[in-house]
Amino acid sequence: MSQVPEQIASLLIPMIGRPLLIPNVAVAEIVSWDQPDKREDSPDWMLGTVEWRGVALPVVSLELMNNPEIEDAAQGARLAVINGVGECKLPFYAISVQGLPRLVRVFPEELSSEEQSEDLAYDTLVMVSGERAVIPDLANVERQLNQLV
Repeated sequence: MSQVPEQIASLLIPMIGRPLLIPNVAVAEIVSWDQPDKREDSPDWMLGTVEWRGVALPVVSLELMNNPEIEDAAQGARLAVINGVGECKLPFYAISVQGLPRLVRVFPEELSSEEQSEDLAYDTLVMVSGERAVIPDLANVERQLNQLV
């Protein structure tokens, strides 16, 4: 039986709407915004690719994955490079984010689930230390990316 950790080092990352709450271990690096090279045949949420450490990274907009009509979601302030996990065919991909993340220590007893999200890229709407946030559904994001690579 696995134990629940006492605390989880996480990042609260600014997005359009609610910030993302994501464990530190899921994020390889936060880098400055670089305009992705867009492929014509890709969905709107797939912003294109950028070069990172000699690797072409796909750049995803979670906001556009959830709602293709959000204005300004195709332009971010930074890129969060995410470690591909699970069944992801890619070792890394990037998420467009709206600012610099802030380190938070999440204690399971202070994390309260508000509700499951109906959105494609989000899993659960939560309150953490009195702040509203969303936990992304990275497994689903990666399944969507797998269909494009």
